[in-house]
Amino acid sequence: MKRAVILHGTGGGPDQIWQPWVKKQLDDAGYEVFAPVLPSNDRPKRATYDKFLHESGWDFSDNILIGHSSGATTVLNLLMADWFPKVKAAVLVGAFLNEKLTEHLSDFPRDLFNELFLKDYDPAKLKQKSEAFYFIHGDNDPYCDIEDAKAMCQKVNGKFLIIKNGHHLGDTWGNKELPQLLEMLEYDKLLA
Repeated sequence: MKRAVILHGTGGGPDQIWQPWVKKQLDDAGYEVFAPVLPSNDRPKRATYDKFLHESGWDFSDNILIGHSSGATTVLNLLMADWFPKVKAAVLVGAFLNEKLTEHLSDFPRDLFNELFLKDYDPAKLKQKSEAFYFIHGDNDPYCDIEDAKAMCQKVNGKFLIIKNGHHLGDTWGNKELPQLLEMLEYDKLLA
């Protein structure tokens, strides 16, 4: 059985931006796709998401995990969790790795992400839990630092794709499709 998971970002849902399009493409490729609405996602908390996903009944083994923004952080949090199985691939879109850029933005409460991040993401453990890593990042993302994403990508021997003028690859980007994501997976024969 081919399975994939799509995890949306803060204040979002699986029916927004490019996520419905990616889900349909995966459905058409014969994947069973789990794209839940994450609970209380206007204030993402690692423990809340972990409990919800752990109790979801979904079999995460050998999945392709796709996360956007704080959903990408959640992918990393899952891979660090002892209960979480090994997966085929982790795709981090607009990878949110710290709060450096959000600290000066007035549209975010200062403590919004206090309970989202782990203190440390161990690259060795991450690589044990995922066979492949893919990072897709806008070159002008105002929220998530592209240099942090590149550094994490290098630590896990991932592949990095920059989208010119991609912003945060969310609503302000304006695109409802993300073919680059599928092209990366197809290139490595992960959609076969």
